[in-house]
Amino acid sequence: MTTLAPHDQRALDYLRGLGERPAAPFHESGPSRFIRDTLKALGIRVRRDRYGNLIARYRNGEPKGPPVAFVAHMDHPGFEVVDVGGRSVGDAVVARVLGGVPVCSLNSPVPVLILLPDGRRVPALTNPQTRTPNPEPRTPVGRGGGQGGERFVRLTLPIATSMTPPLPVVFDLTDFSVADGVIHMRALDDLAGCAAIISVLERLAFSEADADVYGVFTRAEEVGLYGARLMAAAKTLPRKAIVVSVESSSVIPGVSQGAGPVIRTGDAAWTFDAEAEQALVAARNELRKSRSDFKAQRALMSGGTCEATAFALAGYRTTGLAFPLANYHNATTSIPDPDGGVDAESVHVSDFLDGVALLTGAALTIARGYEAPTRSRLGPVPEEARQRLEAG
Repeated sequence: MTTLAPHDQRALDYLRGLGERPAAPFHESGPSRFIRDTLKALGIRVRRDRYGNLIARYRNGEPKGPPVAFVAHMDHPGFEVVDVGGRSVGDAVVARVLGGVPVCSLNSPVPVLILLPDGRRVPALTNPQTRTPNPEPRTPVGRGGGQGGERFVRLTLPIATSMTPPLPVVFDLTDFSVADGVIHMRALDDLAGCAAIISVLERLAFSEADADVYGVFTRAEEVGLYGARLMAAAKTLPRKAIVVSVESSSVIPGVSQGAGPVIRTGDAAWTFDAEAEQALVAARNELRKSRSDFKAQRALMSGGTCEATAFALAGYRTTGLAFPLANYHNATTSIPDPDGGVDAESVHVSDFLDGVALLTGAALTIARGYEAPTRSRLGPVPEEARQRLEAG
C-alpha cells in the first residue's frame, strides 16, 4: 500500500484499535471505552446516555447551518453465553444467537471466542451435533433480541474454563489486517463507521473549523436498532439536526468495492431525505474539483435496514453514507446459506478513506449553509421555453 497522509494513517489506526476490542449486541464495553478515551484525548466532549449510547460533540464558531449528527453502531452479530453447564473439558456451554449470524455457523463447527471480563479470549467451537433449540439457562440472564425468534447453539470448549454468564461470543477471525489495499476485519460492520466518525471529529478539531457536529455511537443495532430507536424517541439530538447514518453495507448489483463510498438514498425499509442527501452531494462535487482521484457512488442500499430509518421514523431529516462491504455479517455467500462459510468482512482502504473525506466535507458544507446542488443545476425554466409551451 502506498504511503498515506498522517491523518489517513490515524484513521486506519482508529479502526485497528476498535477491531482489537470485539463486541456483540449488549456487550459493547470494549469499543465504547476506546471511543471515549480517544475522543477525550482529542479534547472532544463525550457522554453516555441512559442506554449506554455515546454522544460526542464538536462545536466551534457560529455555523450558519443546522447541526449534523453522524451515527454508527458499536456492535456486530455474535452470540451470548447463557448456560455454562458443568465447566469440565468437553462439556458444551449454551449460547444465544444475537443478530444475523451466518446460518452455516449453526449447522457446522465454526471457531469462536468467548470474551471474559478480564480480557481473555477462550477458544470454542459451535457444536451443531448437540444444538439445543430452546434451552432453559441454569443461570438467569437478560433476554436478547434475536430476530425471528430466539436461536441457541452449544459451544464446545477444548479446555476447562470457569466463567459466569452472560458473556459475549464472537467469531475467531482477524481483528484487523490490510492486504493489497483491502481491510479485513471480523467486524467492519460497523466499526468502520465508528472509526470514520472519530476521524471526522479529529479533523474538525485540528483545523478548528466552524461547525456543530455530533458523533453518535449506538448499542444493540444488530438485534433491532435498539440503541438508536431509544435515543431517537428520547429526542437526545436537536430536532433540527441532520442525521447521517455511517454504515458498512453489503455490496449489491450496481455498487462496486473500490469505486468509492456510497451516498445512500435509502435502505431496505425507508427512503431518506433528499435535502439532507444534497449535503453529501455538494461535498462530493467539491472533492471532485480538488482531487482527481476522489471516487464516490450513489445508490439505494437495500441489503439491510440502518439507523437512519430509526431517526427518520422519529421525525429527523436523515441521509446515509455506506462503505461497500464484502462477506456481510461474516457470510462468504449469504447469511441464510447453510452451505456457506464464515470469514472476515472486507472494505477497500480507498473507499474508507474517501468516505472520511466526504463526511468531513459534508460537515463543513452544512456548517456554511448550502443550497442543494440539484436545485441550483436545474434553475428556473427559460422564458423562451415557457412562452413556447404556453403557446401550444
